[in-house]
Amino acid sequence: MHKLISLMLVLALSLSLASALAEQDNFLISDWTLLYTYEVNAIAEQTIFIYEDGTFDVMDEGQSMKGNWTFDGETLTLTGGDETLPLKWDEAAHRFTGEYNGMTLTMVMAIEPEDDGQPAEETLGVPTGTLAGGWSVAEDPAISDEINQIFWQAMDSYQTGIITVSYTPVAYLGRQVAAGTNYAVLCRSQEINESPIWVIIYLYQDLEGNASVLNVTELQLGIE
Repeated sequence: MHKLISLMLVLALSLSLASALAEQDNFLISDWTLLYTYEVNAIAEQTIFIYEDGTFDVMDEGQSMKGNWTFDGETLTLTGGDETLPLKWDEAAHRFTGEYNGMTLTMVMAIEPEDDGQPAEETLGVPTGTLAGGWSVAEDPAISDEINQIFWQAMDSYQTGIITVSYTPVAYLGRQVAAGTNYAVLCRSQEINESPIWVIIYLYQDLEGNASVLNVTELQLGIE
């Protein structure tokens, strides 16, 4: 009788643990975006489909590469062929991070609900020559206090010495998650004794909150 009770307890605990692990992994069963970043530059982007049976597909240049995954509550391990990629779960940021061949990897859910319940943001068309991949359009183009603070923190390190060009932020265009966050801001730019022009300034804020300027792209107005 005691052996039977012990066996039943072991079985119950095993079923409870299996149920808990299954519930723990439920959020993984979705489409994810994997971003490759070198220093502060977005290098590549892949789409990963995580399946309930412990397998995944990665879409890379139109080809599907299959593999297996495990998750222990802290680390997601992706195994495909001879390669194993461990990614650490960041609960606060709701994403995975890791390293691969000197690049920083960030894996975020491809479609996440907005805090206000509105549909996901639309894709932002980024001008040729600037960072591409994973951009989303701002729902509100107004320059918020947060964006204003990031902008001027970045400009403090960008504009040194004698300042001959003024930049005025006019509209917040969108953002991109890339081991930190990239921002696109439309600005009115004017050099001393010159006519004003429109530019898009791309900002980068790292995970520690430090901001810098990535690129300044002049907008070409009119029809040639």
